[in-house]
Amino acid sequence: MSDTSVTYAAPVDVPVARQPFGLEGYSNSLNVTIGTPSGLLHEVQVDTGSTGVVIPATLLMVDGDTSKGLVAGVVSLGPAQITYHPSGNTLAGCLYLVPSLSIGASQDDAKQVASVCEAGPLVVFGAQYAGNTATPDVQNPVDPGMGMMGVGFGRPALSYTANAGQSDQVVYTLSNPFLSASVNGQPLYPSYLLSSAGSGASGYITLGVTTAAFTASPFNGQTVALTSAKPPVTANVTNGCNCAPASGTPWPAAPTQPYWLTGPATITISTVNDARPLKATLLLDSGVTGAMMSVPQAKAWTANLGGAEITVAVPNGSSPDAEPVMTYSFAMSSAAPVKGIFAIDTTLSTAAAPASLEPVLPDADIAFVNTGINPLLAYNYFFDAQLGQVGFATTAAVTLP
Repeated sequence: MSDTSVTYAAPVDVPVARQPFGLEGYSNSLNVTIGTPSGLLHEVQVDTGSTGVVIPATLLMVDGDTSKGLVAGVVSLGPAQITYHPSGNTLAGCLYLVPSLSIGASQDDAKQVASVCEAGPLVVFGAQYAGNTATPDVQNPVDPGMGMMGVGFGRPALSYTANAGQSDQVVYTLSNPFLSASVNGQPLYPSYLLSSAGSGASGYITLGVTTAAFTASPFNGQTVALTSAKPPVTANVTNGCNCAPASGTPWPAAPTQPYWLTGPATITISTVNDARPLKATLLLDSGVTGAMMSVPQAKAWTANLGGAEITVAVPNGSSPDAEPVMTYSFAMSSAAPVKGIFAIDTTLSTAAAPASLEPVLPDADIAFVNTGINPLLAYNYFFDAQLGQVGFATTAAVTLP
């Protein structure tokens, strides 16, 4: 429900660290620079396929030095572990409560850090070791250059329960920094707008746009309603990381954010289900360039992918006969899959097509598609965490490769 008593700051563009689309030698991705508690700047990938800031734990230490301990105000909450699918890659570390991070940060000639906005307080993941589920006994120090900033919704988010099982238990869940952003202490409306063509005056990422503004000129976007739910809670883990709070330390209040389920979609495969649309859910995942898909309604659907045309759409919630809020199609190659991954026929697809398509095991009784980042080449993408709306607005025309 909207809180009309809050006065929000004007929307801001977050500068990206490099050209996000079509840069030779790089995959399409949205990367920004953040200012960390250590005082060091760090580049992170904006990932709508996950939730929470994931950075090396050293960036939460004084001067980035583990021997100097945590920066004042940073509180260790307990051990946690991330497992990425389908790769099986893991990160072992701890959850920390961080008062503030700078977003869109840069350093001037006097070595002073400036930023377009701040975010906090946040629960973040400080990674210490990297591994893989295939070799659980092998743990390597985490890559000091790694960094993710998950801003997705409906995604599993790590949590740690303090005093688990007791009446005074507190659950800390990884925070979406875009939803706790502020400018000079004044909060930004909890939303974000992503684009390939520049969502604001100069940027590819804009924070603080309302649904009313997104559906009006110049964006002329359309939105569909999301369903709220109780956030899932993950079980505490033991991973050998030394991050237990000091004995007798009072547990701080946990930052809270709304939780919305993944939005509705349809998937149409020309060689499956008589080419009729299948009900689905959709994740636009800016963290990957390939698509992932499950279709539990159709048996052996992967056997019929060669040469198929696939259409992904977000239906208009106001009327089943209305034009979709978002839709695009791509063609599959007739080549056999390589290690289970299917190629795309780029000669018959627009730039919005994924780089590849990987079938995955279903976790629901309806189809699911992780589109990857490339639909941003055709649509601006909008999320309003206060009203529970996801939206799309067409960008400049997308031409065939």
